[in-house]
Amino acid sequence: MSKIKKKSKNNVVHLHNNFIEAIYSLSVDAKKLLLSIILHINDRNRIILHRNEILEEIGIDLKNLNTKHKEEIIEELMTKIITIRDLNNPENWEKYQLLKSTKYKDGFLYTSIYPELLPYFEEAQKRLFTKFNIHNIKPLTSIYAIRIYELCKRFYKDSSHAQISIDQLKKILQIENKYKQISDFRKRVLDVAKKQINKNTDLEIDFELIKEGKKYTKVHFIVKQHIGNAHKRKDLDILKTLKARLEKLYKGKQISKDYAPVAGPWHAQDFIVYSKNHIRIVISNSISEAELFISLESLPKAFAQPHNMTKIE
Repeated sequence: MSKIKKKSKNNVVHLHNNFIEAIYSLSVDAKKLLLSIILHINDRNRIILHRNEILEEIGIDLKNLNTKHKEEIIEELMTKIITIRDLNNPENWEKYQLLKSTKYKDGFLYTSIYPELLPYFEEAQKRLFTKFNIHNIKPLTSIYAIRIYELCKRFYKDSSHAQISIDQLKKILQIENKYKQISDFRKRVLDVAKKQINKNTDLEIDFELIKEGKKYTKVHFIVKQHIGNAHKRKDLDILKTLKARLEKLYKGKQISKDYAPVAGPWHAQDFIVYSKNHIRIVISNSISEAELFISLESLPKAFAQPHNMTKIE
């Protein structure tokens, strides 16, 4: 076992991507406390946290919590089972408990993580880790917002994973039997998470529900670093200009057969431009519509008669 990184001075939590997509259900307070505990893991796995540190990091004041609720949070972290699936082969999984024996005395919380879980908080393989400042989750009051924030931090690092099936997302959030109407899922989970994340964190997210046939099956997340209003207006103007130029060059043009969903002529009908790396093209044939997600760099290859894209840089 390699050594665990000691607490970062800038309050940055490092989580393995498999842990971010792990399947478990925790209350908001328990999830926040877990992240604070992870932040303080040391090479001896003896975690000692003072209530003032917890208050400063995640906004939970143990001093003013009643004894029952305080014990319920700890018991939740000691008894819940977490399932971690291999992202390359979801058929493979491991199950763990989170915390070993835990004590609260004179304002100090003493605990340790089960040793088998420690590799999920190491930095031995940085490319497999996602990091974020713990203060970003402090104002979030929805457990869905916290988990989706973690996922979106991963998506921002690796935009090729910005699409996730609704079934998988529900499994991660442990709501497989809730919000069966897509409108409820959007309103009570996705919209809540989007509003809290955009208002309180370093990310600005948006999402689209992707339909296959008559059923919505996937969520496509668009993730950006949060920017100020002046920069935001400038970026919007750039995206509007890019959209107009793309429509002028490609609207109505035939899609290359390599990019067509099925054989036959498909033509570009509309362009939605999120950034140079996230462009959605609505395409259609004589009987149906489909969508392509593509980058500006790859876009010329998608058309039977590509244009020189240097004109629209």
